[in-house]
Amino acid sequence: MPNQPYSYNNDPRNDPRQNYPNQQGSYQDYDADTEQNINAGGAYVRNQQQTYQDQAGNQVQQRREVYRDFNQSMINTRYWITSLIYFLLGVLEVVLGLRFLFRLFGASEGSPFIRFLYDLSHPFVYIFNGIFNDQTIGSTGVFEVSTILAMLIYALIAWGIVSLVRVIFFANVPSRREYISTRRQGRL
Repeated sequence: MPNQPYSYNNDPRNDPRQNYPNQQGSYQDYDADTEQNINAGGAYVRNQQQTYQDQAGNQVQQRREVYRDFNQSMINTRYWITSLIYFLLGVLEVVLGLRFLFRLFGASEGSPFIRFLYDLSHPFVYIFNGIFNDQTIGSTGVFEVSTILAMLIYALIAWGIVSLVRVIFFANVPSRREYISTRRQGRL
């Protein structure tokens, strides 16, 4: 090969099947070198197996497997997004549920906790005020229909977003499988 430029990869001393000293100064005789690549749908598997004899005469078998599943990555992303949405919905529903109960039983707005709870939940209930009339119960209690309506609407919105995330991050069904296997026999 006199016309080809010199390359590190073309150097016969770098060929593991040749009998040249390695970095430690010992000799290795390679018996077999097997490489297998599998591409099935969104999964990729690469297996490498190497059998050789070390300088002490022991037969050594080395195996390396790399596995990457793109479908599993999408499933993990979908899981974390839906978990986050349901967590935020749960916090909002608890806040709105507490607001409903405290308004129903006529809790004093002079309490710092009740004032904080009403201020926190007001932006979420405000857009639903006036749709239905709130009913007064006794002298201090209020049956707040707008809070129940807000809880229902926000639950439906969260359900719709989670359904959209499930469609977007749908795992691909493997429709194609590809196996590539290479086996080299060296000298011993």
